[in-house]
Amino acid sequence: MSLTFKRYYNCEEDFREFYNKLKQVPCPHCKLTGALILHGYLIGYDENSFNKKVVRGRRIFCNNRKRHAKGCGLTFCVLAINIIKNFCITAKSFWCFLKNVVKLRNKIEAFRCLEFPQSVSSCYRLWKRFSTSMSRIRTLLVRLSPAPKLSTTSCPGVQTIVHLESAFSHSLCPIAAFQDYFQTSLL
Repeated sequence: MSLTFKRYYNCEEDFREFYNKLKQVPCPHCKLTGALILHGYLIGYDENSFNKKVVRGRRIFCNNRKRHAKGCGLTFCVLAINIIKNFCITAKSFWCFLKNVVKLRNKIEAFRCLEFPQSVSSCYRLWKRFSTSMSRIRTLLVRLSPAPKLSTTSCPGVQTIVHLESAFSHSLCPIAAFQDYFQTSLL
């Protein structure tokens, strides 16, 4: 019996549980079971200081280095649920940005409220990635709950944000809950 691999983990205890079963997990690339080993930390920049680095996840290696190892030699990452893949902003901060967009109806002002050291162009890149992911996000969210009826707006971005909030109303950070539940990146 092989297990499926997780793309996101909730806490260190959750990762240790996954790590203890790592030899039973098939490689996502070659599908071989028994060849995965821990390959180190995934390090990235902190969202508040570019001088500070933080652990964003763990790297897993499909071992092909010994005679008895028949792995493919590729790696993949298992990320913490509070990480937005390919961005230094955390899920909690991105959720604050999205909530500010709904409240202020202005992306630049919503981003400036967060007081990040990143440039304003970052907010446009974040919003563009969010916009291109909206249909996939809504398709996944509809599995959990129907889309809420909104009479005040027809903006798809606002509708997606409200749908995300209603689907994970029990969570402080619906983005982290989304990534944990569906085991896929929001963006």
